[in-house]
Amino acid sequence: MNTYDFFNRNLGTHLVSQEGTPWEATQRALSANHRLKKGSMSRLGSGWAVVREGRATVQLALDAAGIEFDTRTRYEAFLEVLENWSDEPVLLMTFDKKPLSISQLFITADIRAVRICTPKGVQSFDWTREPSAEACEYHRILWKQRAKKDLPRNA
Repeated sequence: MNTYDFFNRNLGTHLVSQEGTPWEATQRALSANHRLKKGSMSRLGSGWAVVREGRATVQLALDAAGIEFDTRTRYEAFLEVLENWSDEPVLLMTFDKKPLSISQLFITADIRAVRICTPKGVQSFDWTREPSAEACEYHRILWKQRAKKDLPRNA
């Protein structure tokens, strides 16, 4: 499965023209300004996105048909995906002031190899295992969030 095709089919197509290669369209979607529901323009510079086949959800209130808006925190959204894992590929992305580079895009296809795509780099972990003291930030935080909710471990 091509990550850029997946991204564009499920999110990018709602944001930018799909002219050129999938790589070029992905680059445009991640770096261009997009219209917000309040009328102003903004780059994907804050919040998060969960991209599944046929469905994209973002925290930024984009004025784009076909994209769902969600006010939860990135941790709440990602925890919901992981705890209700459906064996379907998903992109878990965070946005910050620094643009998310296309080199940081990776699909999660198995909860034993979760990939959180961030502007600072990709954080990878096995969601079926408790994080060690050296585990990445997202693994530790999501595990603590799960424990707070007293959710059973999805194995």
